[in-house]
Amino acid sequence: MDDVLCGAATLDEAIVLRQQLKGILKSAGMELHKLCANHEKLSPDPEQNYNFATLKETKTLGVSWKPNLDCLLIKVKVCLDSSYTKRDVLSTIAKIFDPVGLMAPVISKAKIFLQRLWRSKLEWNDLLPAEEYREWQQFLVSLENINNIEIPRRILVAFPEVIEIHGFADASERCYGAAVYCKSKKSKSETLVRLITSKSRVAPIKSLTIPRLELCAAVLLAKLVKRVVAALQLETAELYLWSDSMIVLAWLRKEPMDLKTFVQNRVAKIQELYPNQL
Repeated sequence: MDDVLCGAATLDEAIVLRQQLKGILKSAGMELHKLCANHEKLSPDPEQNYNFATLKETKTLGVSWKPNLDCLLIKVKVCLDSSYTKRDVLSTIAKIFDPVGLMAPVISKAKIFLQRLWRSKLEWNDLLPAEEYREWQQFLVSLENINNIEIPRRILVAFPEVIEIHGFADASERCYGAAVYCKSKKSKSETLVRLITSKSRVAPIKSLTIPRLELCAAVLLAKLVKRVVAALQLETAELYLWSDSMIVLAWLRKEPMDLKTFVQNRVAKIQELYPNQL
């Protein structure tokens, strides 16, 4: 049993989509068990044998969805305690379910903290020292604010004339990441910019220079944009991949064989993903 989360630009298209979905499931010997929509005309006929829910909030694909506002929510349960172990920290991080990376900056902060615990050589069941305890307690208190964030599910204007994908890569000494946005325009009347997804990585314990971390971020972005374009079928969209590292941009314009192995491999990967586009 699984969920399907989809949408349409018009009500008529949504009704057709609902019928197609029911037909596909029936052809596989399955029945549509429940339906939740943000328009009352999508409610099923009395003859149809599945339930229709008009809920303020429901779960779909592991995340919460508010049909009336058509927005997604990330829900976390925070348990404050008088003491924590490294095991507790990892458990809390693992419980934050964020499939498309909308909360990557928050999770990155927690992962950086966990890496510090590894550096201090704490065992799994060792209690956090006083300073780390206070820092983690403060993080947990602020973590509850995630429950108040509402993310619009819609990423495109209706019938867009221009679609642009903008990806950004950046790095610091402690982590690096990439974020992908979609910008859609309908003549001059409407423009919509939405965050689609993001990914982050904690910098390895073995120290790397900032330019090399910036390059790692660029590789992460290159792969992420390819996945977004394929998943959303946006092959005709204009692509813009951004990095503020002049060193990385210079590397990308060189032949990989002229570079050191670490840089060579990553530059070659980006050039392979985007041939004749750099």
